[in-house]
Amino acid sequence: MRFKDKAALITGGGRGIGATTALMMLEEGGRVGIVDVNEANMKKVTETARSQGYHLKTLVGDVSKKDQVENFMEAFVKEFGRIDILVNNAGIAISRPFLEKTVEDWMKTLEVNLIGTFLCSQAAAKYMLAQKSGKIINISSIRGIDHCGREGVMDYSASKGAVINLTKTMAKELAPHINVNTVAPGHTLTEMTQPLPEEVKRVMIEGSYLKRMAQPEDIAKAILFLASEDANFITGQLLLVDGGFSLK
Repeated sequence: MRFKDKAALITGGGRGIGATTALMMLEEGGRVGIVDVNEANMKKVTETARSQGYHLKTLVGDVSKKDQVENFMEAFVKEFGRIDILVNNAGIAISRPFLEKTVEDWMKTLEVNLIGTFLCSQAAAKYMLAQKSGKIINISSIRGIDHCGREGVMDYSASKGAVINLTKTMAKELAPHINVNTVAPGHTLTEMTQPLPEEVKRVMIEGSYLKRMAQPEDIAKAILFLASEDANFITGQLLLVDGGFSLK
């Protein structure tokens, strides 16, 4: 029950890592809300939570739009009275060869993955600073690490590298009352990766020294650690959860 009486908001919580993190946080006593642009996905997670005896607050919103961010953040705090934890999980990837990449691809990716992280953190930090406590966990990717950027999604890779840098800067800016850290997942078996060809998944598995893809629970456990009091003296750090992929 590490999150008893804690109020946590998770963006991109309608499926995958975000949904798994929300459900695991509920199991540990948290009061949890999720934000997503897809209402159908959120409905599925809500039904799962309800079947387990939990109440999950759902909020529709686009993290790249300042007015929507302020609205759902205000609604969350109105519901729970405070915000103790923010997980910036919402993200997109647009796969296209380098010579076919467009400015629109770049702008959309940066708006969601980077600007969205900034906007949500800024909105949450106002409440956290007022209460003099809070945890922000930004979700990057193995693709944001040095040499691990991938062709076809260089805009995604660049945005996730920027999230790591943003995390370190925010950790300085928001200290001493708010801890800000990053989790960088490796290849994870979610709704996004499930449709990939078996050959692609085989290569992903071979690239991991633990010889498997991560389950959403593997990533969620790292997020929960950084969101808990176990990580009270950790800030500005990057936690890789990649099965050793980055050791290549």
